[in-house]
Amino acid sequence: MMLCDSFYRVMKLSAMTRVSRLSEYTYAALALFALTQGPVMRVWKPSEGLLGSLPNPSIPHVHFATYLAVQLPALALWMRRVKADWWLQRSNQALLAFVGWLGLSVLWSTFARHSFPEFIALTVTMVFGLYLAASFTVREFWSIVVAAMGLGVVSSWFAVMRLWDGAVNFQEDYWIGIYYNRNSLAPVTAAAIIGVLGFVFSFWQPSRKWFTREHLVVFLVGAVVLVMSVIELWQSESQTSPAALVLTAFLCVVWLVVRQAINRNPAFESMSTRSVSVSIVVTAIVVYFLLRLEIVSGGIDTQTTSFNQRSGLWALSWDGVLDKPWHGWGWLAAWRTPLFLLSKEEPTWMALGFEWSHSGYMDLLLGGGFVAAILFVGYIWLASETPKTESRLLTLPRVALGGFVLIAATQESFFIGSHFLWALLVAAFALPQPRPHLVEEQDSD
Repeated sequence: MMLCDSFYRVMKLSAMTRVSRLSEYTYAALALFALTQGPVMRVWKPSEGLLGSLPNPSIPHVHFATYLAVQLPALALWMRRVKADWWLQRSNQALLAFVGWLGLSVLWSTFARHSFPEFIALTVTMVFGLYLAASFTVREFWSIVVAAMGLGVVSSWFAVMRLWDGAVNFQEDYWIGIYYNRNSLAPVTAAAIIGVLGFVFSFWQPSRKWFTREHLVVFLVGAVVLVMSVIELWQSESQTSPAALVLTAFLCVVWLVVRQAINRNPAFESMSTRSVSVSIVVTAIVVYFLLRLEIVSGGIDTQTTSFNQRSGLWALSWDGVLDKPWHGWGWLAAWRTPLFLLSKEEPTWMALGFEWSHSGYMDLLLGGGFVAAILFVGYIWLASETPKTESRLLTLPRVALGGFVLIAATQESFFIGSHFLWALLVAAFALPQPRPHLVEEQDSD
């Protein structure tokens, strides 16, 4: 009788564990989907019609509250699970120093009441990314990315097919989906493409029997999401994400070559964990010269060149950086400060209606000066350290995801709170957090 009771308790506990795990997986996917921002904007869109008679609270106010509420469970779970040695790892210390400096910038911000909530959003979304990396296996992580991005892709497809308000720009004939902007739809589709790559690679086990029913389901789901994502990316006619994907592919090739060269040459043994870091530096140099050549050819002050017409905004941003080079204007405060907008002593077309530099790196420099930029570079260098024994199949998608965000951020302000790409960047570069009940097979090269 006692044996039966023990068996029943074990089975009941196992069933409860599975339900709890499935619930958390569902939460993570839906929260990441919410951070693509389109769903939250859609939810509160009807309230915008009441702004004339009921202006408070503002729409940005309720957006901030929604993103915060969505991420609070992840914050609580991560704080409960984080190990003491996490705080001692250099990459994590660099990340905390970077975000902490942007928090300090609130003290000298030219628009502190805007900088403070933006800092809170950045911090919470950073923790959400750490939560994704610490709470799920590699396979689960990529399935969450595919599920979240897939929801955005499918919802946008439905919106376009049903001709929802704003889902299609009929004047220029491109798709927007549920995101109100094609440059917000395109990163979701690009992340979905990379997510499918990571999802499929996480199932790739050469030592096992291939073409099982499980593999068939994986490839079928991956193929559907991949095809829909590619179609939507093409139909969005966005230039930023496709160009970033091409350069991401270049980064991956560089990494494979660098890793192979290091592994075959004993003289480079000391650099065996730095293959990703070196590859990012090489790609950064290439991207810089590509942008530099386009800017020079068009003239930075008179043309809007580069592969997505940003150089005019960057010229004004750079002037602002030079005004406050070390400590900056305060996190995301510059573009909302009249003094910055009049930094050339007269209003320009660039001062009308813009809130961002359309470059994450310019936003970092404006928000926290060169100190913020140095801390961010230090974080990326330390966080991209890769164990020598880690499988190429597991590392390649992480390199692609982190590289895509870093490259795309040259054209858009993606290093911001309450945005899925900031969470994915942190998750992609987070050091593994081994947990006994989340052990998963990983093949070595």
